[in-house]
Amino acid sequence: MMAYHASVLPSAYGIASLCRVVRMTTSRNQHGADHRTYLGDTIVEELRTSQLPLEPHQFEFWFAYKSARNTALNVAADAIRVRTGTLTGEDIAKLHETYLSPYRLGTTPDNAIARMSGRLQELAGSIEDVLSTAEIQRESLAAEAAELSANAALTLQDMLTAIDRLTQTTRESQSRFALLDARMDAISRDVSVIKRQLGAVRTECQIDPAIGLPNRSVFDTTLGEMLAKAAETRQPVSLMLCNIDYFASFNENFGNFVGDQVLRSVCLLFKAQLRPGDMAARFAGDAFAAILPQMRAKEAVECAERFRQLLMKQQFIPDVNGSGRLTVSIGVADTIKGDTPEFLLRRAVNGLKTAKREGRNRVVEMTPDGPIWSPERRA
Repeated sequence: MMAYHASVLPSAYGIASLCRVVRMTTSRNQHGADHRTYLGDTIVEELRTSQLPLEPHQFEFWFAYKSARNTALNVAADAIRVRTGTLTGEDIAKLHETYLSPYRLGTTPDNAIARMSGRLQELAGSIEDVLSTAEIQRESLAAEAAELSANAALTLQDMLTAIDRLTQTTRESQSRFALLDARMDAISRDVSVIKRQLGAVRTECQIDPAIGLPNRSVFDTTLGEMLAKAAETRQPVSLMLCNIDYFASFNENFGNFVGDQVLRSVCLLFKAQLRPGDMAARFAGDAFAAILPQMRAKEAVECAERFRQLLMKQQFIPDVNGSGRLTVSIGVADTIKGDTPEFLLRRAVNGLKTAKREGRNRVVEMTPDGPIWSPERRA
């Protein structure tokens, strides 16, 4: 199980600050505002009610659970809640390790497919048994009906006996079909759960396991789809491209393992700035990006600036020289008429390059006419 240490990851104060920022960011845009308003509050309330510590992996679990972005996680957590009535810190640690930790990917797709295949085979066998029995009964009834028709010397007792046999056979058939119907219903529910789990696994296979964000391939596909939709609806799309400043030096000072943990926490802070319809992804190395539909560059710059300032306040590792803190450079661009993913991405990359060239730790909007940025870098 992965261990989270206060000396490595953001403090409880930092996560509490994150929750406040989650609530504050709702005022900038009404897109998904209700969800954003209550998500941070709900997470904190869950932790307080259960008397659990406000640790990063706890926040990450509740963020994923309350936003319902990981179906397999929610199914497993709900099963524990139904069984025990609550989720303990140990439960959450195990769920986090299984569904959210960087090492969660394994043979889950094969297991899920095997389970679905087994249940479908079971259903096919049940249907075959019922149909085979029904065919035998049909032949028996046909034979008995032919015998009754051919026998002219039937007594009343013979008729009543035959009717009793037919009634009993009909009842048995109804019972078997009722059992089959119940079994089909149960298997159908199981298959639906497995299908949701497979959907979650498919999504997880597209996640970069180190930082918990979709990979570059997903980013490229989503950007193309969002730009095509934006062209049809004549709605804007903004792009944020972020790169942590001097992260290679950070890794040299504290080690790659600590660096990976901190990078994952930085991405959690980044995701908390976005609306439900936005999409964050790993771009390359220690660079990550966000696609923001229905948002102009001015609003995207405000969002990026809030994230930049929030990141500056986090001391990931106590250090007297301040080397345990990180800053980020961000390039922002929005769509123009006739834009393509390549052109939009090129402007965002140029904005990021300008931010780096002009001293880092800043947000630069790259317009068709050139870069725009503020010389101030408020903390």
